[in-house]
Amino acid sequence: MASVNVLVAVDVEGALTSGNLEANTYMVDTNKYAGSGFEGTAELMTTLGTGDVIIWSVAPIDPGTNIKITGFSGQAVTDNYINPVPDPLSAGVWESRFQPPGGAGSGATYQYTLSFSLEGKAMTFDPFLVVK
Repeated sequence: MASVNVLVAVDVEGALTSGNLEANTYMVDTNKYAGSGFEGTAELMTTLGTGDVIIWSVAPIDPGTNIKITGFSGQAVTDNYINPVPDPLSAGVWESRFQPPGGAGSGATYQYTLSFSLEGKAMTFDPFLVVK
């Protein structure tokens, strides 16, 4: 079991001006060597093994703007493959253990929704988790 960090970098001003969070979001993780793909986009596919801990953090590209993670939803949450909770020791950081269903084969993909507050405006987008 490993810890996998996911950084979500957001052009907050661009997202608010265009109304399109996905086009202004750049995600990377620490598992590219294990097969994660689409890094640098909002469609990051984070590759995880059963029991891995995934840790999400968000940062505005312009430090003069504000963004925070407000929650998670979607198939991976509804089906209890992840159950993200705020890290009590790190403000703005969320974490969860990855528990795909028994028998999930390598390459099985699960989508989830990340919800944010950008300068007080709610916005979402939908990246993916992939079974290693």
